[in-house]
Amino acid sequence: MGKLDLFKITQAHGYIFQILAAEALCIGHLPKRKNYLLRVLAGGTIFLLLAVILPNIITYYVSGLFSATVFFLSLGFWHFCCQADTREILYSGMLALFIQNLSSNVYNLVFYSMFRDISIMSQFLLSVFLMVLIYGIFYFQIVKWLARESLENMLSNVAWIWLIAVGIFVFFLHYLFWVYGIREVWVVYPPLILCDILGLGVALGFVELRTRNADNEKLRQLLELEKKQFEMTKTNVEFVNRNAHDLKHYIHKLQRLENPENQELEEVLTQVEAYESAFQTGNAALDIVLTQKKMVCQQEKISFTCMADGTALHFMKTLDIASLFGNALDNAIEHEKKEKAENRYIFLKILRKGKMVSIRIENYCETFLELSEAGLPVHSSKKDSELHGYGTKSMQYIAEKYGANFRIFSEKNLFVVSMLFPIE
Repeated sequence: MGKLDLFKITQAHGYIFQILAAEALCIGHLPKRKNYLLRVLAGGTIFLLLAVILPNIITYYVSGLFSATVFFLSLGFWHFCCQADTREILYSGMLALFIQNLSSNVYNLVFYSMFRDISIMSQFLLSVFLMVLIYGIFYFQIVKWLARESLENMLSNVAWIWLIAVGIFVFFLHYLFWVYGIREVWVVYPPLILCDILGLGVALGFVELRTRNADNEKLRQLLELEKKQFEMTKTNVEFVNRNAHDLKHYIHKLQRLENPENQELEEVLTQVEAYESAFQTGNAALDIVLTQKKMVCQQEKISFTCMADGTALHFMKTLDIASLFGNALDNAIEHEKKEKAENRYIFLKILRKGKMVSIRIENYCETFLELSEAGLPVHSSKKDSELHGYGTKSMQYIAEKYGANFRIFSEKNLFVVSMLFPIE
């Protein structure tokens, strides 16, 4: 092979830019290495040279391996630029591969079945149009969602085997088309399109399954943690109530015996009375949660008002009540801490209407939080990153467990959590 043949550019080399564009969409969200732009320039230059030279050398001896060669070179380029696990890069690269293949196969199907006689410029414009259309659809519908997911729960071993098998099968079909010269027969492309869709389905479906399993496990851990916290809170509240009651009577005796106008004793008495069970809703679990959260509100100078018929919650388990209202009030308290002292406000209402129980928790909110497509806050203010956002998911899980309608919305300067439970 002569020197000029090494740098020969053909129409097939357009694949280099197609796969790079797809990978930029799928891999671009991964953590970057230090001096990222410099790495992209240096690594990109080396990649482009190798992506031209190596396929030309390999194609001289073996046909049909052009796209596979460029694809694996591109994975090396992204590994050089991104500070991510090899599995993450491979997964995102496979996703990009299927998206690029789908775009290319749709173009070939349209071109060879209907537009064989159009000019080179028209072919180029058709290719670019279909590529932008398909890439755009997948980016806005799938890749943006994927960028928010943690890929640490990416795929099981079985899923990896399926994913790699589908990828090999796609490359194998391309190899056969090159060897037997049937690339211009349009009927070969529908099976390839189905393979690409299958590959995307495997890649995204297993990630969704693993993510949901991980969510369920974290919810289970959170509920277990809340169970222990509730038992501790219950013991502490009962202890404080018992001793506060005794201490209140002792202070009354001191007032009668010594100085009934003692201002200091009056202040102490006021504080002690605040620690007595301030809530008698008719539901012991709810009383414990409300008493504990009111103590926190007093410390944080948050106005906490409650109008609750605890008997209406007779259909709910004790731990579900503790988790639901504990998380709702924790979220409200966390937000109110950020507001000005004069604006800090939380209101809870539990009301039974016929065969429905209405629950509404509202708090002052100067700026409403961004919500996800699932209707949950995108960002959590809690410091525990391990259980980030799972408090609200736990509330939604409990509400749906009892067939309730769960909504989060804004109302003027209020952040509102509303639930409507059907009861028999």
